[in-house]
Formats: sequence, structure tokens, C-alpha cells
Amino acid sequence: MMFALSKIVGALTDPALVVFLLLAVATALLWRPRFFRSGRLLLTVLLALVLLLGLVPVDRWLIGALEDRFPPPASLPDRIDGIIVLGGSIDPAISAARGQVAVTAAAPRLTVLPALAAAYPEARLVFSGGSGRVLSPDLAEADQIHRFYRDLGFPTERIELERLSRNTYENARYSRDLVRPEPGQIWLLVTSAWHMPRAVGCFRAVGWPVRPYPVDYRTTGAGPVLPSFNPLATLAELALVAHEGVGLVAYRLRGW
Repeated sequence: MMFALSKIVGALTDPALVVFLLLAVATALLWRPRFFRSGRLLLTVLLALVLLLGLVPVDRWLIGALEDRFPPPASLPDRIDGIIVLGGSIDPAISAARGQVAVTAAAPRLTVLPALAAAYPEARLVFSGGSGRVLSPDLAEADQIHRFYRDLGFPTERIELERLSRNTYENARYSRDLVRPEPGQIWLLVTSAWHMPRAVGCFRAVGWPVRPYPVDYRTTGAGPVLPSFNPLATLAELALVAHEGVGLVAYRLRGW
């Protein structure tokens, strides 16, 4: 129940959906003579907001703040006990329907693993990713991982799969139960840089002090951010920020 509720709340906090709903309200008001002025005012405010989003790169600023929370390691230790890659980089429904692995924009979470595995041949490799879909709980990302790496010529027998998790907190909890890390071990956590604050918080909450290895950056992190003049793209990026922001607050309130 809580999982389904979290998905509904996530959808309702999508800035693009909010703008669309307000646009629908404004249109309805315009068709009622009594509320014409209110509809016109709301429509004007919405237009000004969309234009502002095209001029002010607020999405870049917010995503950059998330990405800079945990910078990439300046150097890695001589010994790594294990590497955990979080899901979110494969669409399991499309993969199952089309018979080939369909990667998402977060594919760098996957492509960084072969180089790390070659640098640390004794390290355990774990992929954590079940199904984040309410209506198709059996379609786990982990089920597509061996096919993805087999096609790349990577030895899939090295990869341990955690396929029960539905969210970031369960990534941490079920991965810990699978790995049973010992005190003093060094584990790298691989996920998108903008997702790392929530991911690290979840692993710390379950008593596992992993080391962040952020990938999949969306900002340069340097120099002034120029306007993109693309309000629709800004709304799409703000959806990611809203998702992470709501997740951080909700997870904090739940002790996750």
C-alpha cells in the first residue's frame, strides 16, 4: 500500500503535470463568464512561469546541488571488497517485450562496472534492482543484467543479483542482507550523482558505510550556467529534482 502511495505522490509532484492541471483549471475558468478574470490571471501567471523557466536555469542549479553533495573520489584504495550498482538504468518492461535490453538515460551506472571490476578482480560485484512498477512487480531489472553484460563480453558469473528491492531503501536493506558486509570492509556504491545523497543516506540508515562512486552527471559543476531557452526540458529536469526532493523528505521522516 505504501509503495503504491509513494508512486502516486511522485506522479502528482511532477512539475509538468502540475502546470498541465493548472492550465486545465485556467481553461475551465475562461469558459465561465463569472470566473473569466480569474482564469485570465491564472493563465497569465502560468505563461510567465513557463517563460521564466526558459530564462532562469533553476533546474541546473538544483541538480548541481544534488550532484555536488558527494564528489567522485580523488583516488581509490588498493583494495576494494565489493562494488554495488543500483538499478534504474534498465527498463525491464520494454526489455521483456522486445527481447533485448533497453537501457535508460542512467546507463552510465552499468557501463562503469567493467573498468572497476578489471581494476579490482577480487572484489564482489552486486547489482541491486527489482521492479519499481506497481502493476508489474515481477519484471525485475536484475533479470536483464546477465544478458546486458553477456552481450558486452563481460563475465556474468561474477555478478550477484538482488532482485527484490522496489526503491532505494530496499536496495540498501536487501543488498546488506545478501552481502552481509563485515566491519572494516570497503564497498563502492555506484549510482547517478543526483541520486547519491538519498542512496548514501539509505545505506547509512541500515548500518552500512559505503563509499560513494557517483556517475551519470547532468551538470558540468563549473562556470556560470547559461539559460537553455527550453522550458519543456527545464520542466523535465525539475521533475527529477522534485522526485529526489520528495524522496529525501519522505525517507527522512520514515527513518530510512
